[in-house]
Amino acid sequence: MKQISLWSLIVVPFTLLATLGGATVYFFSAVTVSNVSDNVGLHYMREIETRVYDRVNDFMKPLNIMVEINRDAISNHPEYLDNLDLLAGRFYEQALPYPYMTFISMATADGRYVNSTRDPFGSSHHIATNYTNEPYSLEAFYYDPITYVGQPMTTEPVHKNYDPTTRPFYQDAAQAKETVWGSITPYYGYASLGVGLAAPIYNKQGELLGVTATSVALGALDKYLKSIGLVDNSYVFLAEQNGDLIASSRQEALYSKDGEAFKRVSLTSHSDEVFVQAGKSLTPGTQHLNVDGERFLYHIRPVELPYGQTWYVGVLIPEAYYKNILTEYSQALMLIILVIFISIALAGSLIARYIGRPIVHLNDAVNANSLERIRQIAQPFSNVREINSLGRGLQKMADKLSDVMQNLEQKVAQRTSHLKDENELLLEQSTTDELTGLYNRRGFNLLSEQALLQARQFGQSFCIVLCDIDHFKCVNDTHGHSVGDQALIGVARVLQHHFRSHDIVARYGGEEFMLIIVNMDKDGVMKRLNSVRHMLIEQPVLDHLPITLSFGMAHLQPPVKSSLDELINDVDAKLYQAKNTGRDKIVE
Repeated sequence: MKQISLWSLIVVPFTLLATLGGATVYFFSAVTVSNVSDNVGLHYMREIETRVYDRVNDFMKPLNIMVEINRDAISNHPEYLDNLDLLAGRFYEQALPYPYMTFISMATADGRYVNSTRDPFGSSHHIATNYTNEPYSLEAFYYDPITYVGQPMTTEPVHKNYDPTTRPFYQDAAQAKETVWGSITPYYGYASLGVGLAAPIYNKQGELLGVTATSVALGALDKYLKSIGLVDNSYVFLAEQNGDLIASSRQEALYSKDGEAFKRVSLTSHSDEVFVQAGKSLTPGTQHLNVDGERFLYHIRPVELPYGQTWYVGVLIPEAYYKNILTEYSQALMLIILVIFISIALAGSLIARYIGRPIVHLNDAVNANSLERIRQIAQPFSNVREINSLGRGLQKMADKLSDVMQNLEQKVAQRTSHLKDENELLLEQSTTDELTGLYNRRGFNLLSEQALLQARQFGQSFCIVLCDIDHFKCVNDTHGHSVGDQALIGVARVLQHHFRSHDIVARYGGEEFMLIIVNMDKDGVMKRLNSVRHMLIEQPVLDHLPITLSFGMAHLQPPVKSSLDELINDVDAKLYQAKNTGRDKIVE
């Protein structure tokens, strides 16, 4: 094997580590900064989109809740349709906690209509019906907490011949026969988009009773997106699957009107080129966009609303924003680590000077194979305290080495003999139960495997018995642990008396005893166990306190194939059977 100097062992690795560390940092900064920066940008985008996602779900949740509540209530109680004024009060009160819920309505199959109506900005809230003064005349009324439909509102227009069954929300729900979403459209006279949800109501006979609907103003979502504090040149939008915008962080309008006609603004028709390019890639997930030479990190997440409606939340941030930050950070980090590694290399040189040279002198003295050479080491040997102490220690060790070598063989022989005696004593103590003198569980484990192997090798029978003192806990609790110990000692003596010297009798744990009997037929084992039982009754081990045992036994004829663990589990189950069927018995 090639030998190297201590100086090289210290200085070279320090220098290599410094060089490798600097190169690694440079490579990391140059190659992986793009991936790291993408992760930083993606983390930022997901934080923004999660806020928007949660806001949209929370904002839209009351819409389907109100539809479902009213659908189920009227379906189960069609008599509510006999007095729509009560429903007017119910709808009005349902809308109170939700300032941007514009409509909660009920249109019956016979053309009656009632709703709770509010403008998209939550400033006016009243009730409207088309049956109060004359049929099909839709009028607005103040809410009355007693009669619900109060005085007419002269400030609101009256719509003659209003038949709700001809309206899109009614016809769409009736045709679909299930809850459906309406189209997103602007409110008449207000600069806000809205969307509705309508559900048909059937009685138990399957007849259409009418349609209940809710509507919510989406202007609040648009206002929320505009309020999010985005980094410069970043975008966030909420759009339908076809790309029509619902809300965005930009100030541009979401729709245009030409007289009575209106046109929604989509991503691809937007005046901002970033939105146009984003609209061409409406695929959920992360991607990169290049718009007029500027790269954006772009992420889309679907918002799954009830009843099959899906919107998209999109976030775009310029790559330059986060890459510039990480590039500056990476360069500063690389400079700091480079300085650290140069310092490490210099430290390695100093260590080699103050540690390496004295150790080389010690090495020469030791390799001279001369105790006299070690005694001649000059003192103080080094400026390093520990190395100087090492030199003095070597000198003292050289002085004593001769005496040690002379007495070594005698001391080794004495120590070996002593350790042998101690090991034998420790082995006996570690395998014997201190109280009863029987084998303990460790001794049982050591000998039982040997007994099982013997039975298999010589084709002998193998018997294992687990026994337990009945009601031993009562003995301890009533008479004390000293009496319990006397009982354990007495039972151990009885068991030893009835079995052969080479049979294994062990205290397995607590009041449990385990027996292993090899090469004895079953009748012989049973005879001895019954003799134990009779002796405990006829010659009690405790005065005036009967002690009995319950036994679980497994006797196997050769060849013995079961494992020791399987046999222990077997006799344990049989012992419990003996306990549960009266005790003082043998279950085999």
